[in-house]
Amino acid sequence: MKRTKKMAAWALAATMMLSSSMAVFAGSDVTLPTTGTGTVQGSGTSEGHVNKEVLNVLLPTVDASKPSAFAYTMDPERLIQGTDAAKYEEGVTFPAKDTDTGVYFLTAPNTYANTSNIYQVVNKSSCDITLTVDVQAAASAGGTDIALASAIGDITTATVPTLYLGLKVGNTDQVISNTKATVTKTIAGSSSNFEIGVNTKDDGTKEYTYREKSDAKIWKAMNISMTGSVNKLDIAANTTAPAVDVTWSWEKAADNASVDTDTVDYNATPATSSVPENVTVPDSGDVTVPVTLGSDGADLTKLETTLYAGDMLTLGNGYGATYTDGTITLGADVVAFLRDSSADDLAGVTFTATFGTGNDAYTTTFKFTK
Repeated sequence: MKRTKKMAAWALAATMMLSSSMAVFAGSDVTLPTTGTGTVQGSGTSEGHVNKEVLNVLLPTVDASKPSAFAYTMDPERLIQGTDAAKYEEGVTFPAKDTDTGVYFLTAPNTYANTSNIYQVVNKSSCDITLTVDVQAAASAGGTDIALASAIGDITTATVPTLYLGLKVGNTDQVISNTKATVTKTIAGSSSNFEIGVNTKDDGTKEYTYREKSDAKIWKAMNISMTGSVNKLDIAANTTAPAVDVTWSWEKAADNASVDTDTVDYNATPATSSVPENVTVPDSGDVTVPVTLGSDGADLTKLETTLYAGDMLTLGNGYGATYTDGTITLGADVVAFLRDSSADDLAGVTFTATFGTGNDAYTTTFKFTK
């Protein structure tokens, strides 16, 4: 009996020990580890690089078959003014006598001025560029050229016939002599006129590109022109005038270059405002000239005639014209005056209409026909 109870006690103890051991093992299945390591690697890629340096410069176009803007005629003895330009055909105009400097550049058909037309260098780049302009007088053969002034003041103090020629680059005035002179200007780029886009290549793959915006139109430009003056003294019959050589070149500006501020805005929108080439004149009454305003938005700002000086839009006393709602009106009295003054019944009278203002201004002409 005692033996049986003793064996039962041992069995109970073994059972309890087994149960306790199983509980520990069961608990170990859900207990998180208190130590350990793990590694996750993410690959790295680059979307690429886009070169944001676009170099595109528009240099002046020179038509070799036509006289350049810098071709000039000097008149030390003022033969043109003294004869009211009788040597030239009717309709050719020259500067007014009281302001004439005696050096003439052809600026429009039948029109001469003391300052040349403007050549422009336009920077259509995303970055700054440096413009270099070289200028030098080229002596004529035989050594018979008129003396060249070293400053504009020489014109009034010289006792021999003397010619002043000057090149204007932006706001810089450079005297032209037989020694080469150089003017440099840094023209700002227009990065705001560019954008990053996507281009599809021939094989169908796509790539990033840096391109000009479709609505880009305003760029920075540098004006280049020439002016001249000659004193009023008699010259020898064989006196000649030197030619002038002007060359320009450009390169990307240095990183530390200072941008010049004497640039002008260049508008890439074509100048499209106009007037008819020929305007029919009635036998009596007013004459009206329709004005077409182009996409550039330039409106009529001045109207001139070869017959007398002054802006007809501001002249009174029967010499003027009016401009309202896209129409130029010349009164019957003005037309009668022009008809009476013209040797060829108005055919020799040329009208010049100016559109826009400042450096953006441009002109077009019209004539009267019966």
